[in-house]
Amino acid sequence: MRVAMAFALVLMGAATPALAINNQDFMTANEVGQIIGAADLCGYKLDDAKTAAFMENTVANLDDGSRMHFNNVRSVQGQVFKDMSSTEKKAQCALQAKLAQKYGLIP
Repeated sequence: MRVAMAFALVLMGAATPALAINNQDFMTANEVGQIIGAADLCGYKLDDAKTAAFMENTVANLDDGSRMHFNNVRSVQGQVFKDMSSTEKKAQCALQAKLAQKYGLIP
């Protein structure tokens, strides 16, 4: 039993670095995924050249888990918005437009 427990602990320790996600990368991926996923739903315009440059220079350099999270967040925005009340949508759109400005993605 002790040998099995020790083996399990060694395996978990070996897997931990592979699962590590940089918190700042994760937050950037989350925010930018929401910004891009909500732009058309909210009616704010993103600058195509600025967005492409940001994707190339920032998102492409995030850790693997964060880049995957970006794609997941971006792709579910339509469903998330369907489940929101009118007030929630207005608040979320205001937040996303402000974050788009923070990241320099607005024309």
